[in-house]
Amino acid sequence: MTTDTKSLKAVKAGAPKAAGTAESDAKASLLLRRAEGNYAFPALDAVATQFARSLRDLVRALGAPSVQVERAGTDQVEFSDWSKDATPAIFWRYHAPPLKGPVLLAMARPTILQLVDIFYGGKGKLAAEREELTDAEERFAARLGRDMGLQLAAAWRDKLFLEPELDCVTGNPAKLAAVRGDDEMIVQRFTLRGAPFDNRTITCAYPLAALRGIAGAEPVPTTPESAVDPIWSATLNRALRGVRLPVRSVLARPEISLVKLLALEVGDIIPLSMPRNVPVTVAGRRFATGSIGEANGNAAIMIDHIEEGPDHD
Repeated sequence: MTTDTKSLKAVKAGAPKAAGTAESDAKASLLLRRAEGNYAFPALDAVATQFARSLRDLVRALGAPSVQVERAGTDQVEFSDWSKDATPAIFWRYHAPPLKGPVLLAMARPTILQLVDIFYGGKGKLAAEREELTDAEERFAARLGRDMGLQLAAAWRDKLFLEPELDCVTGNPAKLAAVRGDDEMIVQRFTLRGAPFDNRTITCAYPLAALRGIAGAEPVPTTPESAVDPIWSATLNRALRGVRLPVRSVLARPEISLVKLLALEVGDIIPLSMPRNVPVTVAGRRFATGSIGEANGNAAIMIDHIEEGPDHD
């Protein structure tokens, strides 16, 4: 959503408007409006749609290529009610100028544990529920929070120059300073579909007072395509082509009993069942399938099929 106006103001409801105010009304905020004595935020629907796509791509990149993310509705609730419904969860708080308040994300703690398991090659199966995360899980949660902040910024990009900066990761909502229990929040819900995350939910919460503060914010100006510098574009293309990406193929994942594992000694052999075709992943995403063979005296994989679909546009 873009506009060429230089000033954005909330639309005033009620009394008839003088002729001199017609122009300012025409420049009224496309980000925030008064509606029936309350505030409406027309930009949030488009932001939520884009953020859902970004979350889908992020979860797929972590190792769950079939997962879908659906928008599950928007509600206005008090912070205390939202945080209580989300618990047990991991909460991320972002300082996000020009909003006059934080942006909050929440994800159920079991979802984090599943993502960690998948990221390290598992199938997302949950062991016994735990209240505390391990050091590795905490580092993963912080990294995931930074990635989601980038996706949130991208979702806002054509509406407002929002710059979410992660400043808190916690399992305790009481540590989310700058938000009181009775503060009204606009909460967007995103539901994960597909094993192993069926019906897991991620929520994004904006304090109502913070959203009201964007009434005077400058919208993102429209940039004509002709204004793009072709030399800069070509230089960027060359730079991107030189980026190195990790390529990985898992040849086998044998399973043995704990008894046999503990009995292993130097020289013992673990039999491997080699599949005919193996997946090839690039930067965490499935890119192709190939067959195992030999080339120039080295073990090699011959690419048989390049994946196609939304992940490979």
